[in-house]
Amino acid sequence: MEDDPLTRLEDIIPKHMLARGKITLDAVLAPIKDLLNRRQFPKKAWSESQVELLLRLLSLMDTDKDPEAARVGEREARIISPLLERLSAGFCHGVGRSGHLTAPQPKAVGASQMQFLANQVALSALKKLGIPNIRAASVLPLSTGMAIALSFAAMRRERGVSRVLYPRIDHTSPKRGIELAGLETIPVNTTLDDDAVIVDMSDLERKMSADGIAVLATTTFFPPRESDPVKEISKMCAEADIPLLINNAYGVQSERVMSSIRSAIDAGRVDIIVQSSDKNFLTPVGGSIIASPDGAIIEQVAETYAGRATAAPIVQTLSAMLLIGLERYTELRDKQKSNLSFLKEQLESIAGKVGQRILDVENPVAIALTLNGLNVTGVGAKLYNQRVTGPRAVRSGDQGSCIDDYPHSYITMNAAIGARRKDIEKATIKLYKVLCS
Repeated sequence: MEDDPLTRLEDIIPKHMLARGKITLDAVLAPIKDLLNRRQFPKKAWSESQVELLLRLLSLMDTDKDPEAARVGEREARIISPLLERLSAGFCHGVGRSGHLTAPQPKAVGASQMQFLANQVALSALKKLGIPNIRAASVLPLSTGMAIALSFAAMRRERGVSRVLYPRIDHTSPKRGIELAGLETIPVNTTLDDDAVIVDMSDLERKMSADGIAVLATTTFFPPRESDPVKEISKMCAEADIPLLINNAYGVQSERVMSSIRSAIDAGRVDIIVQSSDKNFLTPVGGSIIASPDGAIIEQVAETYAGRATAAPIVQTLSAMLLIGLERYTELRDKQKSNLSFLKEQLESIAGKVGQRILDVENPVAIALTLNGLNVTGVGAKLYNQRVTGPRAVRSGDQGSCIDDYPHSYITMNAAIGARRKDIEKATIKLYKVLCS
């Protein structure tokens, strides 16, 4: 093409040098061209410069970057400082339109394309990472609890849901999400299976007879709580024609958990699966991904969002997925499993020395050590003061065990995706010292 800037270089440098330069440029641009063509979770990780180039190219299409534009609207992406523009990756107009999260925004042509790519890459990533039978996904600029709220608000408006059956999880965010959607929470009892706390399936089935019901199941929580049997629950929901939302907060990193969701979709009814961006793709807190085997409900959730939205969590999630890629994510998964085994070994060694034991609970990222007869509050406080973050120390019978009168005091430690072996080693050494002090 005559207007191609590269052809103008022929008058400046020799053609053979220009050809060599184009080889380098083509290599840098190849992943970007592939993304725009196929819109897939990449096999190989991108470099930071490639991600920055993509984001800059897209953000330059937004109207606030037009040097000749006469901007007289009330919302024109007027930014007080270049620092804020950089912090937003250039997407100062945000995404969506009033009342529809994923609708193209005339002033944000580049941001609209970025959001579309993020949703398509997220869909591809979740398929490749274990649930190929989903049909739609959307990256939300909301935390997991808020994503649950938005999803249930859509179910309330579109499907007449008024109450949510919630197998007991001692966690505030999902409950607040249900309340924010204007729905009533109907707790479902849990029961003890040796050390493990599991949902009481007979209680769940009994409460399914009420009108206007949906179910919120959970795949990942702290020991002693085990995952809900989502395959069996999905069958029950299909038979009763009840919507099912699965809180898969940090389950993407677990092949076993993702396989259970795949089986649930095949066996029965699953409406929405919610997963955290930060817990699974190592982004800053604030984003989530919803997915479904039914594209219509993802569209309904998008139509439930009030106002225009910040682009920040969406661009962060897209960037993280491109920077990780399938091969690197597989490596991170393998390292996570290795770290979990290492954590268990360390805690078993400590248990043998201090007269405690490991709780026999199946969990993809965490291990629990009993603290029977010890000052549980003191253990947690001392670890925090020694700069160990993350452990949860729970006294027998206290809130946190997801059941009344749990017979053991315990402490949980995590080896989630992205954790470092040296941190696990340092934390367990300090735990042993605290228990011996």
